Formats: sequence, C-alpha cells, structure tokens
Amino acid sequence: MKFKTALYLSHRWLGIGMCLLIAMWFATGMVMMYVSFPELSKQERYAGLANLNPEHIVFSSSALLASAPQDALLERLVLSSVGTRPIYLLKLEGQAWRGMYADSGLPLTDFSAAAATASALHFYQLQHPGQRVQAKHLRTLEMDQWTVSSGLSDHRPLHLVSFDDPASTQLYVSSRTGQVVRDTTRRERLWNWVGANLHWIYPLQLRQHTNLWVNVIITLSLIGLLTIISGGVIGFLRLRFKRRYRGKSITPYRGIYKYHHVLGLASLVFLTTFMFSGLMSMSPWGLFDARSSFTEQLLRYQLNDESVKSEPVYSTIAELQYMLGQDQNIATKEMTWHWIAGESHVSLNSTEQPSRYVLTGAEGRALEGTSLEGKIQQRISSLIPNAEILSQHRLEEYDSYYYSHHERFRPLPILRVKFSDQESTWFHIDLLTGQILSRLTYKNRVGRWLYNGLHSLDFAVLINNRPVWDLLLLTLCSIGLVFSVTSLVLGWGRLRKRIKAI
Repeated sequence: MKFKTALYLSHRWLGIGMCLLIAMWFATGMVMMYVSFPELSKQERYAGLANLNPEHIVFSSSALLASAPQDALLERLVLSSVGTRPIYLLKLEGQAWRGMYADSGLPLTDFSAAAATASALHFYQLQHPGQRVQAKHLRTLEMDQWTVSSGLSDHRPLHLVSFDDPASTQLYVSSRTGQVVRDTTRRERLWNWVGANLHWIYPLQLRQHTNLWVNVIITLSLIGLLTIISGGVIGFLRLRFKRRYRGKSITPYRGIYKYHHVLGLASLVFLTTFMFSGLMSMSPWGLFDARSSFTEQLLRYQLNDESVKSEPVYSTIAELQYMLGQDQNIATKEMTWHWIAGESHVSLNSTEQPSRYVLTGAEGRALEGTSLEGKIQQRISSLIPNAEILSQHRLEEYDSYYYSHHERFRPLPILRVKFSDQESTWFHIDLLTGQILSRLTYKNRVGRWLYNGLHSLDFAVLINNRPVWDLLLLTLCSIGLVFSVTSLVLGWGRLRKRIKAI
C-alpha cells in the first residue's frame, strides 16, 4: 500500500472513531469555563464553621499530642469546630486524622450517621442563616462521582447528607473529623454531567482506577493528535494555489467536504494545540515529575537542625482564651499551628480576612509581628542546602506563574525564592504565615505553559481582562465544535454507505 493511500485511509477511520469524542471535548470545555467540578472553597468552609468561643476552650491540645507516637512527623495541628463544639485535629504523616474535643477533653471517635447529620445541618444553617431545612442521611460511602479526589482519602469513609432546600444541596461529612469536606448542588451535579465528567471521561467505574484512567486519557489524546496531524497533512496536499481545480477553487471538494477541508486548515493550529495540551495535562510518561522530594524540602524548612519540633505556642488554656478574645470585631473560625526551623507559629483564620499571623510574645501576649520575614529568611536556604539562592521577589499581585483563576483562591503577598539547583526550583512562601505554598521546578513551569497556557489560555493579558478571555475561548471552541460536526456528518455518511453495502 502506498504511503498516500495509507495516510488517507488512516485519517478517514481515525476521524470516524474520534469525531464524536472531539466534538464532545469542545462542547464540554465551554461548560467547564463557568461550572467547575464540585469542591468546598475556603470561603464556603469558613462560612459554615462556628466561631471559636474562648469560654468553650477548657482543655489544651497536650493530651492529643501526647497520644501521637514520638517518632511520628506532625503535618498539621488545628483548633476548629464540629457543630457547636470546638475540637483539636491532629494530622500525622501517613496516618488518619485524630481529634479531641476542646470542651471535654474526650477523644473523637469515628462519626456516626446521626452525628454527621447534625454536623452537616449546623454547617448548612451557619451558611444560610434563617433558612429552615430538613437534613437526611443518605448513606455512608468510600467514594462516589463527586468525591474521587485523592485529597479526601484521609477522611474516608464519608457520610452523605442531603437537604430539602431549593438548591438540593448535598454535604459530605468526614467520618474521621466530623467536618464537612465537600458540597454539591443540583445545578453543579447536572452541569458537571455535561461538563467535567464527560470532558475528563470521569465515570466513577473508570476514575477509581487511577492508573487505568490516566492511560486511557493518554491513549485517546495520542489518537486524537494523530487524527488531526494526518488531516492537516492531507489538507495541505490537496490545496492548489497555481493550477487550481475546476471553478478556480483551491480545494477539490464540494459541499460539506469543502467546509471540512477549509475549516480544518483554518483551525489546524488551535486543534493541534488543544489536543496536545490535553495530553500534557496528564503529565505523560513522567515528563513533568521532579527528581527531588518536596516533602523532604518542607521538613528541612519546618524542622531545626536536630530534626525536632517545639511544643505549640499559645497552647495553654489562658493563652488560647486571651488570644481568641482579643479582637471582638473579627470572628476566628480556626487556629492553625505550623513550624519554621522547629519553632511553632500560629495563624488565625476567619471568613472576613485572610490568615492573621500571631508572633510569640511574652506573657501570652499576641504581637503584631514584623519579624516573620526575618524568620523566613533564616530558614529558606535549608530548602535546598546545596544550592544558592539566586533571587527573592515579593509579589503583591498575581503574575503568570502565581495567579488566581477559575475561582481558585491564592493568598497575597508572597515571597518567591529562586534557587540555582539542577531543577531550577522556585518556592512560593505565604508572607502572612510563613508557610510554603507551592514549589515549581523548571519542568513544572514548562508544563504550566504546555497545559494551562495552551489548553485554557491562562495568559495574564487574557485572564486579567475578562470578558476578552471568555470571548476568545468561546469563539475558538465554537469553531472547533463546528469543525467536529462536519467530521460527524462525513463519518456518518461513510458508515451508512458501508452498512448498506453489507
């Protein structure tokens, strides 16, 4: 078989096999621009948490910390609430959450269905004051269509609680902590069935097998890319600018074939980059994997040279009550302890404001700290000890590598630190708390452009000037959808002829 014949046949049957899938990707992509996959945002979560009442803090976290193995690495210590009750939550590396009620000192056991329903109802009522609803426990589950995220693994099994409100809200409650960890509404569920679930090929039966799902997406993306590239080659081979076809046309085709030919060539660049960037979203074959361990780098930043951590500051009852009662105008929802160079620090979180850092002061007094940046400066070199710090830059606004889009919250200001290591690593550090927010290696930054840049056009000039971003992306997706429809028509016509010939 000649090369040209093989090329034509390959494109024809690849196109017939992929045309419906490619059309679906463009249509669902437009839906995803405005309805994201369900998740509980930080603002939604804080809105559903009770204010921490100093008078209800009767026990410190010492008993909970003492229950942890001495060689266990502490990831997070939080003072939050479940329903109306304050609770300490402790997360150890590689282990499930542990909890202890701050008003009774009793350990938190796995949440029952009744307790989860009560917790979800209180959460909902705080989010929607004055609205009367009935809550119903539907079932206890390990995973369903809306909870496939690995970020929920430490909270499984989950309790699903539904409400009879107009939005048909459903809340997922952790059996480990008793807190609400995800919410969905009827609108989100319906639109995601014609949005993310189709776009990502996300049925639970496939998605729960992560490696299989990844390989399916990679394979389909490669086939789609081959289909588009072969069509582009054929399209250019069939063009004539000098010895034109009958009627002085540059294409030999008529009718729907002509539209397919011309529109395919006109949108070839976008079609190719769209399919290629979709492939890159899966980081195929470990293309964007880092060689160094982010966890080890974090531990070096958090621990001191003896690899130990100090006892949490502001952990006595008097200190906690004093700190929570300081500012009556700001309702604190959570306190979070973290460590820098083995020294503990605490930040206060509320709905109204970003995290507030509290500097350790004498006699339990919370100081407005100006030396947190100094503590960060003393420790950042430990992130990659064998590399030099090339530069540091304070970001007061978002840029191309640190930005908020698609309703994703990211705090400001931050410190960007660049290292001279082999991976050309950048770190982003929250200047309000001192916590490491993210790491970007050179591969990550390349991947950012090959995926986010090419797939969803996350360029600063566009996302900072909406609706320019919306109009451009909708136009391109509409062109891609119309082109895919021409493929569908041609494919169906070819299949129908084959069926009649049988």
